Amino acid sequence: MKKHDLKIHGSGNAGGGSFHHVLIRGEGTITGNIECEKFSTHGTSELSGDATIKSFSVHGETEIRGRLKADKARVYGTADVSEDADISDAAVKGIINIGGNMAAETCDVKGALNVRGDCEAEDFTLTGSLDVKGLLNAGAIDIGLKFGNSSIGDIGGTHIKIVKKRGLLFNRNGGFLSAGTIEGDDIYLENTEARIVRGNRVHIGPGCKIEKVEYKSSCRVSPKSEVNEDQQE
Repeated sequence: MKKHDLKIHGSGNAGGGSFHHVLIRGEGTITGNIECEKFSTHGTSELSGDATIKSFSVHGETEIRGRLKADKARVYGTADVSEDADISDAAVKGIINIGGNMAAETCDVKGALNVRGDCEAEDFTLTGSLDVKGLLNAGAIDIGLKFGNSSIGDIGGTHIKIVKKRGLLFNRNGGFLSAGTIEGDDIYLENTEARIVRGNRVHIGPGCKIEKVEYKSSCRVSPKSEVNEDQQE
């Protein structure tokens, strides 16, 4: 059965359902759950239920008051998801807020990411700031702290790189990250405060405050950082 398109131009409301392409230009509200091949917002949109979408594109602001499942998501602006988000390929230039857990294969954020639960990905890249209340777990983690104070409950990964990124005019010192335990194989940190850093090869760069480092092969500490205790396992 052929799926129809849903288009809102200007301002309007529509019920949920199954569609081919959902296009909102202006301001639109969709009540109920939706399922579609493609969802595009140019302006402001609000979805009151769950969304299952192959291609999710936001230019402006979108709020989803349920769960989001998408094969691909491109956000240029702000996206708010009240519950869990499962996105295979996520790219954000702006802000994305997740009220539950976030799962992705690849996650690339330039801006801000806020997750109230856990965040899991194969490849995780971020330049900006983030707040993850639970565990950030990924194979490869590359974080550039550009502004503000970031916070992560715990971090787990194979390759973990956290560096400061200076702004052109403001925040030239970059951002700062606070975390509980950081555990991986290869770890490089800057501008990070953590209770425990545990890894095979650990390099503590400048601007860090670490209570304890546990390492197997090697541990290097910048003279511009503080490590209270280091222990080779």
